[in-house]
Amino acid sequence: MTRYADPLACPDCHAVLPVNPTRCPSCDLPLTHPLAAELLRTLTYADHLLAQLRANAAPLPAYPVPAPRPAPVPAPRRTGVRTASVPKILLGLGATCLLVAAVIFLAVAWSWLGVGGRTAVLVTLTVATGVLGGWLGGRGLRVAGESLTVVALGLLVLDVVGADHAGWLGDLTQDGLVLAVGGVVAAVSLALALTPPRLVAPQVATTVGLGLGVAAAVQLTTSDLVVLGAGVLAFTALAAVGRLAALAALPWLAFTGATVTWIAFTTNAASNLEAAGSLTFGTVWAAGPGWALLAATGMLLLPVGFDRRRETVVSCAAAAASLLSITLTLPGYDESLTVATLVALGLVAGWAAGSYAAPADWAVIAKVPATLAAVPVAFVAFVMSAGAAGRVLLAESTRRTDHLANPALLVPSVAALLLVCAMWLTLPQVRRLWPVAAGSLAAAAVATLALYPVPLWILVTAIGVLGAALVIDALRRTATVGTTEALLGVGVLGTALVAGRPSDLLMTLVLAATTAAAAAMAFRGRFPSASSLGDLLLPVAGAALLWSSFELADVETVQRAVPVLLAVGLLAIARPRVELEASAMLAGAAAAAASVLSADDSATALAIHLTVAGALVTATAVVHQSRRDFAWLGGFLLALATWVRLADLGVETPEAYTLPTAVALVLVGLDRMRRDPTASTSMAVAPGLVLPTVPSLLWVVATDPVSLRAALLGVACLALVLAGTMLRWSAPLVTGAAVGAVLVLRELAPYVAQTPQWVVIGLAGTLLTVVGVTWERRLVELRHASAFVGRLR
Repeated sequence: MTRYADPLACPDCHAVLPVNPTRCPSCDLPLTHPLAAELLRTLTYADHLLAQLRANAAPLPAYPVPAPRPAPVPAPRRTGVRTASVPKILLGLGATCLLVAAVIFLAVAWSWLGVGGRTAVLVTLTVATGVLGGWLGGRGLRVAGESLTVVALGLLVLDVVGADHAGWLGDLTQDGLVLAVGGVVAAVSLALALTPPRLVAPQVATTVGLGLGVAAAVQLTTSDLVVLGAGVLAFTALAAVGRLAALAALPWLAFTGATVTWIAFTTNAASNLEAAGSLTFGTVWAAGPGWALLAATGMLLLPVGFDRRRETVVSCAAAAASLLSITLTLPGYDESLTVATLVALGLVAGWAAGSYAAPADWAVIAKVPATLAAVPVAFVAFVMSAGAAGRVLLAESTRRTDHLANPALLVPSVAALLLVCAMWLTLPQVRRLWPVAAGSLAAAAVATLALYPVPLWILVTAIGVLGAALVIDALRRTATVGTTEALLGVGVLGTALVAGRPSDLLMTLVLAATTAAAAAMAFRGRFPSASSLGDLLLPVAGAALLWSSFELADVETVQRAVPVLLAVGLLAIARPRVELEASAMLAGAAAAAASVLSADDSATALAIHLTVAGALVTATAVVHQSRRDFAWLGGFLLALATWVRLADLGVETPEAYTLPTAVALVLVGLDRMRRDPTASTSMAVAPGLVLPTVPSLLWVVATDPVSLRAALLGVACLALVLAGTMLRWSAPLVTGAAVGAVLVLRELAPYVAQTPQWVVIGLAGTLLTVVGVTWERRLVELRHASAFVGRLR
């Protein structure tokens, strides 16, 4: 039996304990602590309980193992037609067959049956199927009742057609027959729909019959608007009847028919307006369809009589208000665009006032027509803004041009659009967005100014003031909106720069304002990304300002880039940030390229600019610890300047280009190894060793391998190998060995072609023999090892 308490073993790791232990020699568990004694007592009591449990344990009775239950047989997957669909299919097919049979009877038996026989047969079949359908529907067989009712209604159509063929209805035209069929079907179907069990088929037939009647009546009369208006009212009354009778489908079907008829009514009225040619008071109201549009407006309120919920009332009232505002102002839209815009502005102002005066729950009734009236206002504002932007970009603001609308309407139009937006926002949202509204109005005022033939300096000043104001307002903000406002301000200043490009003075002033804005954002901005945005813009704006100032002072183009390079370079040294350094590099490169391309002696100009750029980059690396890696770029620019200058002087030896820079690189690398004992030679001195050796090697390989240059290069490679071996430096050893090996092989090349072929064959045979011997030797050693292993016991 298992024991829990063992005084000779550690209770934790179960290691054997020595005599009178104080700690476990294996796990260092303290054994003299009071808790150890308490643990021993607890484990001893556990052994006592385990012994009692073993003594009182009784064998469990054996129960027969139940037999495994068979797995349930999966139910077969349904693949056929649903049971409920079978009678629908059968009854639908039966109704179709009955109707086809009735049509055939009407076509074939009509000639040999008398009038009485024909009448008796059709009426009997119609009444019988109708009564039987209602009876079956009342007994719970609704599918059968619907089917037979459809057959009865179809026979009813045949009855009316037969009566017309018999001449009982007079000399009806085709439209008249359709009107008669529609009226009879609608009346009979409505009676059947109101009779229990209130089947759906008569409700559908009622709506279809009324629709056929209205369509036929439109064709039979010249008063289309009167008929269509009466049709809307008839469908509305039908919906009311269905609602009062608690019919399921008739109200919705009638509402659909009323909607279609109302659309036809309104479209017909609009077509009559178009046929009038011009929208005047007389053509709209005196002799025109103005009354129809007012009636259509009133018809939009008809659903309120059936549904008094707030959503329905608000929707219908908003739609009616929108159509009413358009109807009342129709004559104004046929005038000039200025008059039409004034009319739309009046509507926006009126409905906006109504929305603020109405209770909050009903204000949307005025907001919807105000928003619709703002659509033409937005179009006019967009057209005029696009025209102003085009005049600014093309520098045509001083020219007089004709506009579609009066430019003075641009600011009111923007104000109206802002008013409409404010209607749909809450008061806190409006308060937060008031700077956007103020900026929009200011931009609209500037655009209005651009639409008039004003002097260029006035327009540029206005645009510049707007951009500066946006930047100044953005400086005091701490939220993200400040970033957006600053970007807009910079964009507006760029627009002022484009507008003022015909004048060097205006461009200089705008660039001065842009540079000041960039400096303010870089050093004083509090909004997110203010310093980054300012650092990106400041070098470019400053360089452009200097260039424009030189242009204003008639300084030659070739002399402008050096001051620009010095300015942006010193700025990058004073403020070592990645954004500013990248922008300064682009601005300096653009200025240098422009100066070099305009110089008569482009090589000398290129060497000067490369020298200045290299000195500035190297100075950055010297001044700032974090920019030490820039020393490589600075050295490369200086070396490139030297190469350009030497090439301009006619020097063709590569060592004149590479040795000065190589010496400088080696000295820099040695200094780094002196300061950092852990620095590797491959990173410190390898660039300085590769720079003078590889170009000379390429020159030797490409031109004359037997020359003084080749000899000196070989001596240098030997010196590098010996120095690397003695100093245990990998860079000179690898460089000297690699370059020396290529040089030796190139020295051997002229003599390879003069070697006899037997020498080549002999060398190949020797190589193959050595390889074969080595291979066989390895096989013998493998056999000996296998035999030795096999003799082991």
